[in-house]
Amino acid sequence: MSKKSYRNKIEIAKEKEKNKEELLKKIERLQKRINDLEKSLNKPQNIQDKTELYLKHPEEPVVTPTLKKTVVNEQILWEINNSQRATKGLFEIKGNYEKICSIIPNALIIADEKGKIIFWNKAAEKIFGYTSEEALNNDLLNILVPSEYHQFFKEGFNRFKDTGEGPIIEKPSEFIAKKKNGNNFPIEITLSAIEVDEKWYSVAIIRDISEHKRIEESLIQTHQKLEGMLNNAVNTLVKIIELRDSYTSGHQKRVSELAVAIARKMGLNEKKVKLIKIAALVHDIGKVGIPSEILNKPTKLTDLEFNLIQTHPQAGYNILKEVDFPWPVEEIILQHHERIDGSGYPRKLKDDEIMVEARIIAVADVVEAMSSHRPYRPGLGIKKALEEISQNRGILYDPKVVDICLQLFREKKFKF
Repeated sequence: MSKKSYRNKIEIAKEKEKNKEELLKKIERLQKRINDLEKSLNKPQNIQDKTELYLKHPEEPVVTPTLKKTVVNEQILWEINNSQRATKGLFEIKGNYEKICSIIPNALIIADEKGKIIFWNKAAEKIFGYTSEEALNNDLLNILVPSEYHQFFKEGFNRFKDTGEGPIIEKPSEFIAKKKNGNNFPIEITLSAIEVDEKWYSVAIIRDISEHKRIEESLIQTHQKLEGMLNNAVNTLVKIIELRDSYTSGHQKRVSELAVAIARKMGLNEKKVKLIKIAALVHDIGKVGIPSEILNKPTKLTDLEFNLIQTHPQAGYNILKEVDFPWPVEEIILQHHERIDGSGYPRKLKDDEIMVEARIIAVADVVEAMSSHRPYRPGLGIKKALEEISQNRGILYDPKVVDICLQLFREKKFKF
């Protein structure tokens, strides 16, 4: 399944959930009316007395944690003047209540303060496998929650029944639920609380996310395959460079190790760390187009030769822009010789014009190159390399990157 199809499925699911709060409000109001109508049927049918009672209390508040106090207009109750009309009104409201609940595509379950199920809609029957008759008056915990999660739910419910509060109230959460046949499956649940007669009732809207999880797992597997292919491509590029110039290959590996250590110490996320690792492993790939006689020349380079060396970032960019990397590897390679004062090449970028990934690789590149043996000179050592980045901190090199690099070596948390 394509990422586009997956996103479409997710969007459809979100759209179905969009009006959930509005439906809950209607349900709360209808439930209150039903309660009041049922009470009215149990009282003596004195029309005058009943009318006076409703006129004294024309409105009653319903309390929910999200809506605080919602005033429900009881105009319908004022119009009731006999038991027949009251009964008719009661059935009409119950009918409307059932209609609202029947259009909800997800399970709607209401439990009382003891955790007993008092409402169970058609979608709940389909999702969990229990009919309404089987589910009503049963303990929510025992029939819907796998035994290994009982303790967690008991602790949450004990808090809820006293306060109407809990860690997942009004927060969509994912859990494992249990079907009638005993099979466990993933759900997304949104819990709301309604207070009636100083008792808290839980209203749960639940959707089966088995298909969502299946798609998610499929995407993860696809991503892993693509990542494997990407790693193979990078390793192939590294081997090509190694065949051409063994010094450059070893240099790139060491630069990658240091750049990754700096990135992690800076707190960059794993996506950026992975990008830096890959970009550093191939940052000098553009040198494949430079004659090995120049790369390995033991004497000082001529101006012409040095100018040719300076073309390798652009050459690397041209090679890798044709590779379908999921990250801007080619842009980092193009920028790894830029300097924050604008003295670098090829585009003379400054400060934040240079990607942070390129600024990190630039520092790692200089430290490794100066401390290691080069064809035209022996290695200068790590001390000299650290002096270079320290002296040019904030001039050529990003000060934050320099500070982290110095810290890694001084605290002996990194070595080549």
